[in-house]
Amino acid sequence: MLSQYVTEGVEELDQDKLSPLLILRYNAISDAILELGKPPEIRDMFVGFQQYLY
Repeated sequence: MLSQYVTEGVEELDQDKLSPLLILRYNAISDAILELGKPPEIRDMFVGFQQYLY
């Protein structure tokens, strides 16, 4: 995700793009859940990650 941010800019980290980014990285949402945890945890991690970029 960070490489997408560097390449495409801050818009790439919009929460609406989280699902497509997870699918791109993990091939399926179910695989992302196995790797990262439940959807609320993934979203919180995604939002929390962004605070360190700003």
